[in-house]
Amino acid sequence: MKTNSNENVSVFQSHLQRIIPVNDEEFDYILSYFSVKHLKKKDYLVRPFQVCKYESYILKGLFQTAILDDSGRLHTLYFPHEDWWVSDFKSFKKEEESRMEIIALEDAVLLQISKPNLEALYLSFPKFERFFRILNENAGIALQDRIIQNFSKDAENKYAEFRAKYPELQQRISQKRIAAYLGITPEYFSQMSKKKESAKS
Repeated sequence: MKTNSNENVSVFQSHLQRIIPVNDEEFDYILSYFSVKHLKKKDYLVRPFQVCKYESYILKGLFQTAILDDSGRLHTLYFPHEDWWVSDFKSFKKEEESRMEIIALEDAVLLQISKPNLEALYLSFPKFERFFRILNENAGIALQDRIIQNFSKDAENKYAEFRAKYPELQQRISQKRIAAYLGITPEYFSQMSKKKESAKS
């Protein structure tokens, strides 16, 4: 895999080392199975009814991951950003059409691995299979937390948790998109924000 000077992949090595020990030689070997992908703002990483063909690690950029329901309405799940993985894992794993829409909210740089390359890397470097198992376990826990939050908390508490957990995203995402994440209308979000500001003053 070739990268230019603007694509600092050392953060990816640090990301791996938080879960598995990886020396420089092993990291270069892992990296050889990945390719670099550039996306512009508003480009789609995955569209509904497409098959997701890559697992992608975000070196730079911000995305919105949303689910398409039967009526055609989108429900926002996450805002993946730097040092996150982004994909439709079910579509990727089963090679079936996605129900997700994953769109770049900013210009982005990704490291991508295809399913054949991932399976080959599992066989040749078993430590990476352990890495991906732990990664997916953590993703499953995060999704469970997201579902519990969605059913157990009101919009104000969900917004407070969002601000506490992702303070750096507040200025990078429009109010309309945050409202979609919270499951409320933009109008209600605006009223809620004004109420919070009034309470501070």
